[in-house]
Amino acid sequence: MLVVLVVAALTVGASSSNLVNVSFYSEALCPFCDQLTEGEMNEAVQKVGEIFTLHFVPWGNALMNPDGSFDCQHGEMECAMNTVEACVIKYYPSRSMWWPFIVCLEAHRSLQTWEIAQQCAEKQNITWTDIKTCAKGPMGKRLEVMYYEETASLNPPHQYTPWVLINGKHVKETHIIRKICAAYEGGNKPEACMHAQPPFPPIGGCYKEPLE
Repeated sequence: MLVVLVVAALTVGASSSNLVNVSFYSEALCPFCDQLTEGEMNEAVQKVGEIFTLHFVPWGNALMNPDGSFDCQHGEMECAMNTVEACVIKYYPSRSMWWPFIVCLEAHRSLQTWEIAQQCAEKQNITWTDIKTCAKGPMGKRLEVMYYEETASLNPPHQYTPWVLINGKHVKETHIIRKICAAYEGGNKPEACMHAQPPFPPIGGCYKEPLE
């Protein structure tokens, strides 16, 4: 009976070959990244999460200096929280673990701090001491260098954050569920794909260079 139930469950879900690949290039303390994380992207995870993978890249518009140090658009705390997010993804690779942590952290908008990150970790049963050690040590730096290299290799380059790719192509960061559903080629589309979604307020972006 167990085997039958497992097989049935697999046939109802989306095949891995049909999953839509979503990449979300973000940075801590960018209010527009926070808005997308807490709003449309989180709703997509909740309503159509079974038909897409989510690759989250916490680097954004940060710069790497010749000495290997980082400069972040929103200061040192952004660099710290980017690294915390990278460490949570590293040590808790299941989206069911790392995504709620990121939503919790970024819901605090400009108040993202080490203390808030610890509260979000404990809420999600994430071992904070491991994450803090990672974020303050060489592992955290290696992870951020990896995300820097990935972001720098984008073609075309990103212009702002949040920057979203669906199946490798940049899309405007609105109507996320509609775009994921349109890209999904498998059967058994989630119910949310069949109905129009209420509009979210339009979001802006944290640009790499100040707008003139």
